[in-house]
This record gives sequence, C-alpha cells and structure tokens, in this order.
Amino acid sequence: MSLSTCSFSRSTTWSSTSGMASMSTPTKAKSTSYPANTLADVHYQSEAVKNGWEAELCGRILEYPGTVSQFIDTFMPCSTPFTPTANLNNAFAQHNPQPGQEIKSYPALLAGLRRVVSSFPSDKRLTFADSHHTLIPFPFDAFKAHHHRTKPDIAVSFPGQRITPICWQNIATVLEVKSAEDEDPFPRNGSGHHRDVEQLAKNARCLLLAHGLLSAYVVGVYGRSIRIIRFDHTCAIVSQPISLQLNGARVLGKFYWHFTHPLIGSSIAGADPTVLPLDLASQNWVKEQLEKANAKDWKNHIGELSKGRRVEVYDEKTGQCRNYLLYSLVDVNGRLFSRATTVWRAIEDTRIWKDGHLVPDPTSTSPAKPQIVKDAWRQIIRTAETKFYHRLAENIPEEKRRGLPKMICGGDIGEFEVQWWNATRSRKELSSPPSSPLSSIPSDDPPPGTSESESVPTPRKFEAFCSLGNAHLPSGRQHDRCSSLDFPLPYPQHQTFSWRIIDPEYEYLERSHMRIVIDDVGRCLTDFTSTREVVQAMRDAILGHELAWKDACVLQRDVSLGNILIVDEPRSDGPPFFGFLHDFDYSSMGPVETDSEDEKTAYDSDEDVHRKERTGTLYYMAVELLEKQDVIHNTGHDLESFYWVLLWVVLRHTHCALNGQEGEALCANVFVAGNAYRSAWGKTSWVQMSLRTPLVVQGNDPLTKLIADFNRLLFQSDGALMGALFGPQGPSAASLTYQSVLALFDAALAPEMKWPSNDWKRCSLLDSERRTGTSIVEERLTVGTTNALMAIPPRAASATNRGRASKSRKKHTTNPRMNNPVRSEPVQPIPRLGSKRNYDARGDEPQPPPDTRPGKRRRTNASMGPPQILPPGRSEPVASTSAAGAAAPRGPRRRGSDAAQPIRESPRLAARRASTSDSIF
Repeated sequence: MSLSTCSFSRSTTWSSTSGMASMSTPTKAKSTSYPANTLADVHYQSEAVKNGWEAELCGRILEYPGTVSQFIDTFMPCSTPFTPTANLNNAFAQHNPQPGQEIKSYPALLAGLRRVVSSFPSDKRLTFADSHHTLIPFPFDAFKAHHHRTKPDIAVSFPGQRITPICWQNIATVLEVKSAEDEDPFPRNGSGHHRDVEQLAKNARCLLLAHGLLSAYVVGVYGRSIRIIRFDHTCAIVSQPISLQLNGARVLGKFYWHFTHPLIGSSIAGADPTVLPLDLASQNWVKEQLEKANAKDWKNHIGELSKGRRVEVYDEKTGQCRNYLLYSLVDVNGRLFSRATTVWRAIEDTRIWKDGHLVPDPTSTSPAKPQIVKDAWRQIIRTAETKFYHRLAENIPEEKRRGLPKMICGGDIGEFEVQWWNATRSRKELSSPPSSPLSSIPSDDPPPGTSESESVPTPRKFEAFCSLGNAHLPSGRQHDRCSSLDFPLPYPQHQTFSWRIIDPEYEYLERSHMRIVIDDVGRCLTDFTSTREVVQAMRDAILGHELAWKDACVLQRDVSLGNILIVDEPRSDGPPFFGFLHDFDYSSMGPVETDSEDEKTAYDSDEDVHRKERTGTLYYMAVELLEKQDVIHNTGHDLESFYWVLLWVVLRHTHCALNGQEGEALCANVFVAGNAYRSAWGKTSWVQMSLRTPLVVQGNDPLTKLIADFNRLLFQSDGALMGALFGPQGPSAASLTYQSVLALFDAALAPEMKWPSNDWKRCSLLDSERRTGTSIVEERLTVGTTNALMAIPPRAASATNRGRASKSRKKHTTNPRMNNPVRSEPVQPIPRLGSKRNYDARGDEPQPPPDTRPGKRRRTNASMGPPQILPPGRSEPVASTSAAGAAAPRGPRRRGSDAAQPIRESPRLAARRASTSDSIF
C-alpha cells in the first residue's frame, strides 16, 4: 500500500466489477465466501487465505480527512457530552515501546487504558484484558472449522462487564498493538503491512457477526501513536494518527466515552437498536415453545441458544413490526465487505411488553412455529430480494408452488430509514446538503434503491416500526408513528453512508440492511440422512427454479450449496416437496407477459451494469461464466450449477471413488479456489476424466448412474469440449434444459430404484490433524487409460501474476481447454494454494520465494484506496493485482520446458481417441 491506500486518489488498482443481471460479471476474486474445501483454505498462513483477504480489502480502506475528534463526532454521536474529570496528561507516560518488544509494552499500555476510563460510571466502565496469547475461534461453533482462529492483542469488554471467558460474545472492541510508529500499515508498502490491516479486518468481521453490529470499531496502536478504524459491510474508514504523548489520551478517552454512550440504544456505538441479546427468560421461552410445537430435532438446534438474539423485522407491505427470536444459526457468509448474510432458525415472539418486561400473551394459545429469518446487506443498486418474492407470490398460485419458499414478511430497513431521514430533512426545509466536506444524500433526489414514488414516506409505513428499535423508545411510545418524530442521527445507520461521506461518486458501493422471514424451514444438503433425500431435495429445487423462470420470469442466478435446503417437515397443504431453492439476492427478472420462452430475457438497469459485484459462488459456477465475461447468464448455467452442488456433496459425504482415488481426495482437486481460471480447469478436467471412467458410489447404483448421466449431459452441452473430441465435423453441442435434467432425477427416483439408507459420511477434509492441501494436483489426466487422473496446467499457477505473462504464454489461446484438452505425458505437480514451498519444474526441489530471488524486484500489494470506475466491458485495470485472485507460488520458467509449454497430443492417442469416440454417447 502506498499513501494512496487511504487517500482519495482514483489511480488505484482496485478492480470494479460489472455485469448486467442477465450477464456474467467480470471475474473478481473473493475471500472464502464459498465453503472451505480443505484445511489449507482455512489456515491463516495459506496463500488462499492471504490472497483472499488481500482481494477483500483492496480498494476498501479510506482515510478520514478531518481530525480524530471530528471523526468521533461524525460517526459516534453521543447522548452525554464528554467532560473528563481525571487528569489524562500522563496516562501513557510509562508506555515506552521498544522495537521488537511489543509484548513487553502491554502492561504500561493497559495501565494507561484503565486510567483513561477510570472516571466512567461503573455501568459504563470498560475492562481491558491482554488476549494476545488466546486463540479465539470464529463466533459460531458450527462454522469455526471454515475460519481460522484469531488472537487480538488487547480485548475490551462491554460497558460494566468483564471478559470472562475471552470469546467474541464477551468482546465489544479490540486493540492491535505494534511497537513502532513505522509499523503503521496505512501509509506503508509491502505484504507485511498488509497482514497488519488483515488482522484489524478479521477482528472487525468477528465483532460484526458475533453481535449483529451495524459497524465495528477497532484501535491500532503503533508505537506512541494510535488510529481509530471504523468497519462496516462496505468499507473501512481510518482516522488520522494522533500521539499518545500529546493529546492522544484525551482523544482516546473521548472515543471510549462516545463508544459507551451512543445516542441511540443502551449498548455501544455501532450496535443495532433493533437487536437484543437473548436473556435467560427468552431462552427458556424458546425451549418451551419448541417443545410444545414438537419441532423436529429441536434439541439439536439449541446448542448455542445463548448466542441467539431478538430482532425486529420490518414488513414493507403492512408497515408493521414483527419480533422474532433467533435461536439457531443455519448459514453465515463470513466475508467482511459483502452481503454478510446470516440465516437463522427462529420463532415469532408473541409475548407482550408489560411493566418493562416481556410476558406471555394470554390471548395466544397455539405454540410458535419454527421459521427462517434471513439478515443481509444488499448492494443498493441491486433490486431488493423482497421484490422477487412478491413477484413469485403474484404469479405462482399457492396450490402450484413447489420447490420455492414462501415469504411471510420482510423489508429493507435501510430503505425505510433513508425515507425517514429524508422526511426529517424536508420538515426542516433543508433543500440542499450541508456546505461541508461531509456530503450526504441530496434531499431533492430519491435515495439509491428507492423509487420516486417511495421517496416521501406515507404515514402507513411508519405506524408500528422504528429503525431505532421499539424496545429502546421511551416508555409508552412503542407504537407512536415515527413520522411524527425527527430522525435523531446525522446519517442513516441501517444503510451504509461511508462512501457518501468521503466521495459521493462511489455511493453505488453502499449497502442496505434487510430482513425477511421464510415460512419453510430446511437444513443444508450436507445434513442429509440418506443420499436419496439429497436427490429428492435437488429435484424439487430444480422444479422450483423452472417454476420461477417460466411463470414469474425470475432467474435465480446463484445456485449453490447454501441455497438449496432439505425441508425439515414436508407440508401437507399443496404439492408436497422435499427441498427448495432460496436466496434471490442476485436474481434478475424480466417481463412476465412474454409467451415464448425463447423471447424471455432477464434484465436490469443498464446504467449500473458495470458497478454491480459479481454473482455466483466460485465452486458451483458454470464453466462458461468462469472462462468468459460478457456471457448472458441463462438457465443452462444455473442447471450446470446443480451438477456441481451434487458432486460436492457426494465427494465429501459418501463412500465413493474413481480409479482408486477416494471422494475427498478428488474433491480437493475438482473444486479449486484462487481464481476463475483454476476453477474452470478443475471442472473441465473432471468432466473429461469421468466421461470414460465414471465415479462409483459404493452400494448406490442410482446415484452412480445419475452422476454419470448428468456428467454426460454437461459434456454434450459444451461446444469447446465437443469440438476438441470430435473436430469441426462432429455433433454440435446441445444446451442443458429443464426437461433433460429433470428426466435424470426422475429416473433416479423411480420406485424400482434401490437406494441405501443412512449412508451419510462425515467429511474429514477440515480436520486439524489431517494434512491436506500441500499440492493443487497430485494427479494427471490421460483419457483412454486405466489410470485417468486430473492435472491443472502449470500456466494456471501463474495466471494471475500481475499480468507479467511471457511471450511464449501469450501465443496460446485464452481458452484453457483448447490448449491441451487431453494430456498424454506426465506433468509434475505444482504447489497447492497454501503450500509454503515453491517447486522447480524439474520436480521436488524447493526454490526461493518469487519475491526473494536474486535480481527480482520485490512485489508490493495493490493499493487499498478507493476504486476507479471502469467503463462497461472492461473487467479490471491494466495493473490489477490482488483483486484478480490468488496466484499460486510460481517457480522459475525455462524456455522449452514442459512446465512452460503445452503438451501436444500424440498421433497414437489421437487415433485411439477417434476410434473410441462413438462409444461416448
């Protein structure tokens, strides 16, 4: 990072993603938004993790232009003015850190911090604890295997509480400490300093998820200076540095005072006022209701009940507030700057407020029914998910609905709050934004994400919901109309405003907070009892996908493992189904009145095409979307994604093998993280390999046949692979259709098919004692032999090496499958992402890291400052680095070596392939 990391220079190397709702968006690397495949994808030292976080942070770190005191006043409005009573001039006099002796400075630093808050009231006083020796796992146990543990240097408690034990549920904020001023990462260059920013970001991510915060604050201590960093789900804003020896102690005191005295709510700055932790009474009430309702497996779902929360859901259709108790986390998106989706099992809280307490409603007789609550942050230029559910409900009658969930209520809290905020501004007759460097949404324009007709709120919309939390309003005013109140904060909080403060040109990057409630409750595909249950659920999800497209012209566009659920309890009314497809965040829709299916096209606004973030999950995306950028996203791509989801589940959770290779070993090589090129090659290699030597699922003939037949359909739909095998005179490719795919599933589920029961297998790829991920390829692909194994081409290892391609590489076509669709000679394995060793093309000889070889200029990270806006059709700047994906370690290239040149197919193998090609179909 250079100084432009936090400045507002537009000459950055951040890659702005683009793409219409009906088109593939440019390939932009993500952090682990997809499930971790192996332990190497989780370990903090692995290249996959490092490059994932580098891509996550690139272009998202901004420096606040004002003073630290202005930073605090802007982002942390206070309910009580800060008037320090203690003399803080010498609070950090004993703090004298020495280079390389960071830990020895902790006692003096802790003493100064305690002195800073010593004058706070006891119920607002913070506790500081040395936590650098404590490995703290991800906040939720069910997902801690997918994320490595962290060790914040100093942990800070919630006001008036203690940190016992040290875990994210008891931590309100943290400090990361370095021993010298020159270790401040924000104006510096190099990967070492990038790791320091990564530490701050990981801590903020865990704080946001553990408590459902709207924003998280962390402090960086660099020698005798400090910075305050504010993270939300779109970017981070960094304060100017300030010296602890000058006025830093007083400023730090002001920060912690504002942190513990927020203008709204009674917790901390950044807390969501519509969220309350589950107290013991609420936890007991949840257990009682689940037991009365005889909910399926309810005792298995309350293992982390204390981590649940009570939330208020805004129903945009009625304007009502409905309260839900979230008791079991089903899924979570662990990325920081993202939708940050969390999916919870929940029950509606039918209790009523009486004398300041929640008590059972005497008029309520039936027990609460488990439902699903989804909490997410949508990009404001995308259509709200509720709009898609309304479209589905309007065009698909209840008696016909199958494979699709039903939305009970929901709405965009951020959009609601912006309307309220604008209404307050209108009442105050502020016709223009303040004449200050801190600009905001113009009052005469509708806020992003809202229509012109919705820009002025109607009284109905404010009847019984308050984005500031009904529970926090003064006693007796819980049901007052918010339209009669002025919005008390300088900016909305349920819709991010960070970019608008710094530079409104980038306000399309802002995100808006939404919650929806789904009637159908399900569990992940990997939690199946029998594989037949998986196939049933996926068949119904495909039927739901077809129904949404043909009847409502809604294309889901993000078929992935987490978006297909097995129904817990199949419904009795309407067509029964065993699984459903949900999550329409990235969907698109077109006009419903079109009669011809060929004329239907999902569309979206053209003006924001190049500003939307990429859709889809890398592991499950169709190969064509990975290889090309300007491709219209159609139903065939989603149907292909169903195959990759099925294969993921089978390889990891069944006893299966191919040529002696077990499923888990195959999974680690088929589903390749890092970048789109690697992912596409892994998938196309698998399709070719398993075409002649099918995967065998032990004792499960129906599933074995289903995967083989589905794989053949994929091959027949791929024009490049068909051309490579048959030549220009061969048969043409046939697109995947609902009819062809559903026919396979129906045949597999036919009554005469014999399926095993209780055939779930535990996946051990993420076990800490298992050594995985040391190489990206242990196998080679040789079609037509008895030992057909997979290989990733060596050029894939350096496909993202900052664009420094050699002349020999530039001669080859960009289609990875056409360079060498079939390999007949052995290829040396290349290191898997996460390996600390680099290998020469000759074999297992360790080489120096690329950045430390003699004569090589040290590689620096891309700027993490604001993004540059790219024109439509261009995927990334010329100098793009980390945003393009994770580059694997790269050994020295030799002209004429096998590692540098594609291996051509021998005439003998070509003749053999031609003589046996007819047997493929």
